[in-house]
Amino acid sequence: MFKTLSLAILLSTSPAALAAAPGKDCEVCDELLRQADAPRRRFLNSVVTVRAVIATHGKAEVVNELELRIGGENQLLILFKDRKGINRKFLTRGDKSWLLVPGAKHPIAISANQKLLGNLSFADMARVRLANDYSGRLRTEPEPCSTTDTGTGMCRVMDINAHARTTPYASGTLWLDERGLVVRAVYALASGKLARAVEHQYAWKDPAWLPKRSVIDNLLAGKRAQIVTLDYLDHRNTTYSEASFDPEYVLSH
Repeated sequence: MFKTLSLAILLSTSPAALAAAPGKDCEVCDELLRQADAPRRRFLNSVVTVRAVIATHGKAEVVNELELRIGGENQLLILFKDRKGINRKFLTRGDKSWLLVPGAKHPIAISANQKLLGNLSFADMARVRLANDYSGRLRTEPEPCSTTDTGTGMCRVMDINAHARTTPYASGTLWLDERGLVVRAVYALASGKLARAVEHQYAWKDPAWLPKRSVIDNLLAGKRAQIVTLDYLDHRNTTYSEASFDPEYVLSH
């Protein structure tokens, strides 16, 4: 199914469309991006358990369980909860990221595109902050929310461009449903090359929507393409000390 979706996206969304939005100026786009970010922001100051399933050519090959310790807007620590992770930790604070390996003397600085599992990158988990990092323009006409099922309704379509070069993806296109939630997205690099196609699902947890599932297709992988499905299993609110996201402290604890 996702292979069909990705092909349809590639045919309908060109790098030129991502780089220069053809739609009208949008006075409400900032508010729409904040609304689209709301489910993710519900996970701030919490612990989230995520199951990651990596499938190649439709066959599930790797299943991992991750623990996300999310502090403020720019604080995330990822821990592997099974033996495959070998106690690795990935930390982001602000615009910097580190790999923390048992036995290492110092944290290892990494880029946002560092691989976590298969083709799943650190950016896929931590670094797409729509309201903070992008400005947008709405296309003039709505489009079907899904390329595979015309019964899912119509979406507003927004082309976005990053404010800074440090953002993992330079541009993208978002499909926003009637709830104001992003149900699918395509992201591109500064070169205009398409990098990611993503589908999102949500669950209603009174009083708001929360992320339920993200299905990520790495469009840069070619014949080695893998589909990564992230299921958000549960979360609980908590508080963290400032040291909880200090790389030297996390490495030694």
